[in-house]
Amino acid sequence: MLIQFNLKNYKSFKEEISLDMTATSIKEHSYNLIEDSSGNKYLKIAAIYGANASGKSNLIDAFGFMRYFVLRSLSLEDEDEKRNSNPTIPISSFAFDTATKNKPSEFEVFLVHNNVEYQYGFVLDQDKIYEEWLYSKKPKGKNYYTLFERLGNKVECGEKMKAAEKFADGISDKTLFLTLTAKTKISVSKKVRDWFRNNMIIDFGDVVFESLISNRISPEIVNNELYKRKIEEFLVAADTGIQGIVVEKAEITDNSKEDSYEIFSQHKMKDGKELARMPFSLESSGTIKMFCLFDFLWEALNNGYVLFVDELNAKLHPLLVRYIINMFHDPDINRNNAQLIYTTHDTFTLTRDVFRRDEIWFAQKDDEGTSRLFSLIQYKLDDNSKIRNDASFDKDYIAGRYGAIPVLREFKLLEE
Repeated sequence: MLIQFNLKNYKSFKEEISLDMTATSIKEHSYNLIEDSSGNKYLKIAAIYGANASGKSNLIDAFGFMRYFVLRSLSLEDEDEKRNSNPTIPISSFAFDTATKNKPSEFEVFLVHNNVEYQYGFVLDQDKIYEEWLYSKKPKGKNYYTLFERLGNKVECGEKMKAAEKFADGISDKTLFLTLTAKTKISVSKKVRDWFRNNMIIDFGDVVFESLISNRISPEIVNNELYKRKIEEFLVAADTGIQGIVVEKAEITDNSKEDSYEIFSQHKMKDGKELARMPFSLESSGTIKMFCLFDFLWEALNNGYVLFVDELNAKLHPLLVRYIINMFHDPDINRNNAQLIYTTHDTFTLTRDVFRRDEIWFAQKDDEGTSRLFSLIQYKLDDNSKIRNDASFDKDYIAGRYGAIPVLREFKLLEE
């Protein structure tokens, strides 16, 4: 479970910002919350609104970079040695200020994994890692214990990670100590690394990524009859017109030793007596997106993972977006406390019937190109009052009451 994600000096985020999944004390929609063994309450969903180029996608991308670097920093170093090269770390700091352009970026998460709370983060630029830290806290504890702290390439380990001290001398400028010690099977490091590995990121704004997942067939649909039945029920419930899914082994036309499969959708014939089938690739792009999205929903909801989605509403009807949101809110469906963090322009779901005020977030960019992030519960009106629970969130947002909308100016496409 994600408690909080903090970042600083990354792309359009110049100053430190925080996506905090800790629930506030407001009373609405208590079933939208996760409650741990200590009585602490957290959000299941964060919906992030904002104009184009406001920084919404950069927030998702920032977590994506942190995840990527935790999983890959050691193997990236190995690949560089094989190529006899010394490339830079693929990090993008805030570029529109000379004071920050050459300064390091900061990333930090507070998370819960296997009923233990961790605080993990690092500071780095394109050339090296400056700081790294990992702390832990017992479920009902008040204080964090130091697992390790790193300054430059000097690492000091706490009592619970004494076994990792022997690897401290082998650390390099561009390798995270967490990645290194997870590879060497230090238990605590593996747990935190696995938390990053299990969480998923979908970018429906990236045409290459969308193309890749659209052509991917999940092994689950081949090997798991329950998965196949549930995806059929999902597509029927979403009113796609599909009555069933057929999976067939494809003919091998090359020297590949791996089996490949073809997916067909079944539709009712006009007389209603038989089912016609057609290649799933001929379905609408929205239906294909639902088919691909189901695999991520299945993983998240079954295992209690965090699912990040950029542009969730792209190609999906607003009612279907609300349907997916309700799946995460519903405690009978989301029994493992999965979380959904997504960006959207869909105001149809931006209502008090769907969301708590602390679940609604806005990204806004100022005239200097700096993005900031704030939730609806944090926002204050001109008279310094907060947004009431009975406000019309969707209408007020479109009217510009909360900011985070595009400022449109008159433009003449054709000259007279």
